[in-house]
Amino acid sequence: NLSQFNHNDTSAYALLLAQYGNGWAARIGVSYSNSRGTELDTEDFSEFFPNIGVMKAYTVSDQTVAIFDAYLGQHATTISAIPGIVGEDELDNFEIAASYGLKYTEGAFSLSPKYLLSYKTFDNDDRNDFSHIFSLKGNYLINESFDLGVFGTYTTRDSDIDSNDYDNLDGGLGLTLNARF
Repeated sequence: NLSQFNHNDTSAYALLLAQYGNGWAARIGVSYSNSRGTELDTEDFSEFFPNIGVMKAYTVSDQTVAIFDAYLGQHATTISAIPGIVGEDELDNFEIAASYGLKYTEGAFSLSPKYLLSYKTFDNDDRNDFSHIFSLKGNYLINESFDLGVFGTYTTRDSDIDSNDYDNLDGGLGLTLNARF
């Protein structure tokens, strides 16, 4: 019975952004997310993530834009406690991350490779994680409001607690609706 794994997920993000004429931008923001189990309507996970960051976008060629992004922030989490095993704030951590990506456009097609490096140190555990995320997105602009996309992501995490190491490969296809107002 897989119904116990059904969840309704919600997220929101608010930020203040300052953009400069030289391509740099600075931001401060906070995100909130939660996951509620549908069986018992319980909040199994929630997270506040206040963060600050910088970004630099610049033109590499007529068809290619490069984007550097770096941020740091504190993940304040609440998870369903399992007495003696997992505490409610078990996943609280401080994160520093940086990414570099390109967006190549040719007519209605775009291709976007990206690399992200993340370091997390956990508050309630003697644990430090390094994550490497490699992604590739391709999009085809159908019209002003719709695009069709494919993506692939490879993630590897190296933790000083071996049982938290993992490798993951994701891929998919999507249709995006962009509304401007």
